[in-house]
Amino acid sequence: MPPEQQDPEDRKPSSQGFGQVRLPPAFDLALRWGLTLAVSVLLGFLIGRWVDVKLKTTPLFLLIGVFWGLGGSFYSVFLQIKKLEKDDQTEENSTKPRYK
Repeated sequence: MPPEQQDPEDRKPSSQGFGQVRLPPAFDLALRWGLTLAVSVLLGFLIGRWVDVKLKTTPLFLLIGVFWGLGGSFYSVFLQIKKLEKDDQTEENSTKPRYK
């Protein structure tokens, strides 16, 4: 029976709706890290540019903002890697049989 003719209570949610697709873990991780890097550098650039326009110090704060964004994004990626390593160790320890 086509889904349009089914009772609404009998329908199961479609697995192909928006937000329903699961990305492979490596792709998800790369996307997160890429977005973290891009957003951090962009924010640093925009804030630095705004301060330069206000203070008339053309490249100084723009460069500081970009490097601040780079440093922040690398620190964020570093924290994410540490969390992944901790999760892997926890998973590894829970799957190993313990012998006394």
